[in-house]
Amino acid sequence: MSFFMHWSATIVLFVFLAFVVLYLMTRNSRIIVKIIYVLFTISAICGFLIYSYSYLSVGAGLIEVPFAVLRGLLSTARMFILNPDYEVFASAVNTQYLSGSLWIQILFWICHVLAMIVMQTALIALFGQKLIDYFRLRFGRYREVYIIKGSDKNALLLGENIATRDDPRKRPVIKRLVVFLISEDDDAKKINEKVTHFGGIIQVLDRNHDLRYYMEKTRLGKRNRRSRKYQIILMSKNASTPDEAQIIAEYANEKLVSYADLDIFVFVSSEWDKEKIEEITQAKYSEQRKYPYTFHIVNETDLLIRKMIEKHPPFKCPGLNFSNGVAARDFTVMILGFETVGQTALLRLIMNGQFVGNSESRMRAIIVDRKINDLRDCFLHRHPSLDLCCTIKFSDFDVQCEDFYTLLDENNNVDYIVIASNSDEKNKQTAQDINLYYKRKNIPLPVIAVFEENGCLYKVEKSEEIFIFGCREEIYKESVIIREEVDGMAKAVNNAYKRMYGGKEWHELEWIHQESSRAVADFIPAMLFLVNPELDEKDVLNKKVLTDDQTLAETLAQTEHLRWNAFHTAMGYRPINIEEVRQRYEKTKNITYSHKDSKERLHVCLAQWNELDKISDVYKELEILAGKEPERDFKDFDRGIVKNIPEFLREGKKINKGN
Repeated sequence: MSFFMHWSATIVLFVFLAFVVLYLMTRNSRIIVKIIYVLFTISAICGFLIYSYSYLSVGAGLIEVPFAVLRGLLSTARMFILNPDYEVFASAVNTQYLSGSLWIQILFWICHVLAMIVMQTALIALFGQKLIDYFRLRFGRYREVYIIKGSDKNALLLGENIATRDDPRKRPVIKRLVVFLISEDDDAKKINEKVTHFGGIIQVLDRNHDLRYYMEKTRLGKRNRRSRKYQIILMSKNASTPDEAQIIAEYANEKLVSYADLDIFVFVSSEWDKEKIEEITQAKYSEQRKYPYTFHIVNETDLLIRKMIEKHPPFKCPGLNFSNGVAARDFTVMILGFETVGQTALLRLIMNGQFVGNSESRMRAIIVDRKINDLRDCFLHRHPSLDLCCTIKFSDFDVQCEDFYTLLDENNNVDYIVIASNSDEKNKQTAQDINLYYKRKNIPLPVIAVFEENGCLYKVEKSEEIFIFGCREEIYKESVIIREEVDGMAKAVNNAYKRMYGGKEWHELEWIHQESSRAVADFIPAMLFLVNPELDEKDVLNKKVLTDDQTLAETLAQTEHLRWNAFHTAMGYRPINIEEVRQRYEKTKNITYSHKDSKERLHVCLAQWNELDKISDVYKELEILAGKEPERDFKDFDRGIVKNIPEFLREGKKINKGN
């Protein structure tokens, strides 16, 4: 009976401790494993000393010492398989202070309990990973869950940066969980070893279950005591990615997941995929979107270019020499190599390089590529309104020839040079040659940006005249991909815009309109610089308007319209003439549809500043026909954006503080 009770108590204790260990492992397995190493050392040393001394007490002199030590080691090992040699300890002779001491007995049993915990932890770590993952997903007290579909080095890098808030030297954030969805062909064991050190979980996608099954496993749509924010990142750039994004949105919609609890990030590499994702966010006018979740369309090349412009923004190019918001000359860029990187660089520079000047207020671009005849027409077809905001000159020769230096002689006022051919070595050599050319001519050096495929992160010195972009380590970060601060400011822009003119909530906007608000937020530093190069965000937080100078305010409004034109041009929009506006209204009696169409990429305001008054008059006529109070003035939209920049900044701070 006593034997039965002894083992019953042992089993109950074992089960209880097993649940405790499992719970602690789900909270932070890294720390628990470190603690277990310490507990193992303590229990092994104490157990060995107690057992060895017990064996010595029943031995016969010094000759028994080696045997006592060996038997002590054996009994210590038996401790860890839950088979204590208590009889040896209890029968120790001439050492009543050992077996008869309450404190020694307590220490003896503590060693055995610690040994039990050590073994349980080891077994769970070796064979219970799936069980730990199940408990972490189901019962873990995480506030943020990041699900990354992808297993390459970029996915793992992003996952680690998310878990540690972009500082892998620090411990992972306890309230965050990063889950990787990998394919059956991936080396699950190797990936698991890499993600374990920052607390990640892997789930292997098999052929017997669809994506909805794994969304359910991650508890998306399940009720929790505390609401979880889910960020799903689809990094595998294949034909099925847009469909996967829609499957996730459908599932979340069926499970009544709040729009505030889910964002979907989709990596794309082609215009086809981008348009498929946009279609998911589109809705008929006067109707809500089918899926109220925020979709982020992510393009690796675009991220690299954004990082380049963030470090070297066009408004800081010294040759522009701004005075009261007006540039001394047009912003001029040169793109050497016009494939994917070169085209993306041109579009982003167009979006960020629009300033009021003393001439036609147009940006200039010089494009050089030996295969330009094959690349130019398709690019212009995708962006039919480029001539509205940029004068482009195309040249079809190689940069390593005499014609190129003749081109440099003809264009001494270049502000920005982007070198992006398909050869890293050629790019660097070209940069060195251009640098030497400018120094020999004693001409101020423009910004020279050199693209390097998979470039390595290195420290850029202030004195460096040429810089390299292309490092993946700079973009696969939480601050770049998730961009909570940028989105917070974009939401602030939309909130203020909605208060002024009416409109939709952030989660109701189509992707293109969310992206438009992000573009406004990105350009705020340029607006502050145009007011005063020394002006900082904190300097305008308490202001009602950005500037009291009405002449400067009007110049900034024109700048805002140039920027707006450039953004929509880069997105592939075309202008609608006034006659078409009337026809579209007569056809549908829908005043919104009459002047803009995000699906067909049409907008009547895609026009020069001095044409907006006439467009506003026509729109007011249609407002009267529609039975509305005529109050639309399209110039006032641009003036309102500039005027309310302090409000954007204040609202953005509140939103980001809430995040």
